[in-house]
Amino acid sequence: MINKEVIEKILSINGVAPTAADEEIKEVLLSAKWNNEDVDTALYVLRENKSSHEQHVDTIEHVFRTDSPLHPDTISALLGVEVEVPLSPEARRPYRASSYLDVILIVALATVLAGCTIGFIIWYTGADIL
Repeated sequence: MINKEVIEKILSINGVAPTAADEEIKEVLLSAKWNNEDVDTALYVLRENKSSHEQHVDTIEHVFRTDSPLHPDTISALLGVEVEVPLSPEARRPYRASSYLDVILIVALATVLAGCTIGFIIWYTGADIL
């Protein structure tokens, strides 16, 4: 995450005011080995709305280049809207435990299928096993 105080400190170390022109700020941040997406985000953070009091914005890499899900607070900060994700009790459980009836049913079906397959092979080949 990009913090406003960190950007201001980097700019003050390099002798540039946070209210300077965007080109000067970009030049300082690019010389500090920041990538272009983070520089754009830093400019956005410096020019943010003072009434919202938001202090950080997640980088583009976190939003688009990771497999991790975004937290509702992160979505709210990026979009500027309140996001609520209601979860049903079924969605909260990671998996459903199989019951004994399910296991017995699977074993019975597998036994019947194996018996039918063996019977078909015996009938097809004409083997006399008795």
